[in-house]
Amino acid sequence: MLIFSWFMVLMFLIIGVVNGITPFYSRLGTPFGISVPTSHQKDPYVVKLKKAFLYQNVIGSILLAAPIFFFLLWDDQAKVEMVTSIYVTAAMFVFIFLSFLLYLQKRKQLRGWKEANGIRIEAKKAKIVIDTAYQKELKVVSHSVFVSAQLFILLVTVAVTLYFYDLIPDRFPVHWNSSNEPDRIADKSYLTVFMLPAIQLLMIPMMFFSHYSFIKSKQKISPYLSDLSSKQSKLFRQAWSYYFLVVTVLTQLLLSGIHFFSLFFADQGAEWILGMTIPFVVIIVGYSVYLTWKYGQGGEKLFLNEAGELPDEVTEADEERFWKWGVWYYNPEDPSIFVEKRFGIGSTLNMARWQAWAFVAGLLAFVVLTIVLSFAMG
Repeated sequence: MLIFSWFMVLMFLIIGVVNGITPFYSRLGTPFGISVPTSHQKDPYVVKLKKAFLYQNVIGSILLAAPIFFFLLWDDQAKVEMVTSIYVTAAMFVFIFLSFLLYLQKRKQLRGWKEANGIRIEAKKAKIVIDTAYQKELKVVSHSVFVSAQLFILLVTVAVTLYFYDLIPDRFPVHWNSSNEPDRIADKSYLTVFMLPAIQLLMIPMMFFSHYSFIKSKQKISPYLSDLSSKQSKLFRQAWSYYFLVVTVLTQLLLSGIHFFSLFFADQGAEWILGMTIPFVVIIVGYSVYLTWKYGQGGEKLFLNEAGELPDEVTEADEERFWKWGVWYYNPEDPSIFVEKRFGIGSTLNMARWQAWAFVAGLLAFVVLTIVLSFAMG
C-alpha cells in the first residue's frame, strides 16, 4: 500500500508540473489561447502570468496529494485501500477542474491587459501562410507500419496463448489490489482467457486514428520566416509520430505482459506487474516531457537562433472567435477536421465537422466496450 501511495503522490506532482508548464511550450503567439502580437509576446506581464500558472498548479497538486499520506495512518488496510482509491479518482477530477479555472482566470487577465494597453491585431497586417508541399515532404511513421506493429504483437500473443492453453489453470487472477493481492478471480474459458487480447484489438483502430489525426491536422505556419516555420513544424510532427509508435508498441507489449503473467505466472507475486508498469510510465512520461520541452507546440522552439528578431508589424491571423475558451475549435468555414491546439501540445477537432463527432462517438464506444469486457471477466 505504501508503494501505491507514493506512486499516486508522484503522479500528482508530475501532472502538476507538466500542466503548469503548458504556457511555456505553447505557441508564443497565443498564450492562454489569446492572440498577442510579436512585439508583446515576451512582455514581463505575460511572463508573470505564465509563472503564476506554473506555481499555482504545482502547489495545487501538492495540496491534493497530501491527504494520501494521512490515510496511511489508519489501521484498517481494507478501508485505506478503498478510501485512497476513491480519493485519488475524485482528486484528479478536482485538480483538472481547478487548473481549468486558473487557465480561464489567466485568459481574462491577459485579455484585460490587452484592452488596458490598447493592444490590437490589425486585420490588414495579419497573415496566413500555407506550404503546398507540406504533406508530401513530411517524413513520419507510415500507417502500415503503425498498424502492422500492433497486429504482430497481438498475433504472437494469441498464438502463444493457444499453444500453451492446456497449461492455463482452471482459475486465474484478473485484478490485483494496491497490496498486490488478487481480488478478482476468473474461471478458465476462451472468453476470459482472451479478454485482454480483445482489448488490444480494439486499441488498434483507436491508436491509429489518434496518430492519423495528429499527422493530418491542418498546418499552422508562422507568417515570419515561413520556410523556417515549415521546417520546424515538419520536424515536430516527425518526432511525435515516432513517439506515438513507441507508446503504442510499449502499451501493447505491457498488455501482453500482464496477460501472460495473469495466465502463467500469477503465483510468483504481483510485483512483476509493478516491474513492468513503472518503467513503462517512466519512459512515456520522460519521453513526452523531453519532446515537449525540445520542440514546443508545432516545433516553435527549434532553431530559434536562426529566427533572429521577430518583426513587430507582422502577426498571425486572430482566430479567437473560432475557439471557445481557447480550447474547443468550431469553424464551419474550415474544411479541416483536425487542427493544432491553440494552447498546449498536439491537435484537436474542428467540432463544426460531422467527422469530428463520429471520432468522438468511436472513442466513447471504445471506452464502453472496454468497461463491458472488464465486467465480463469478473
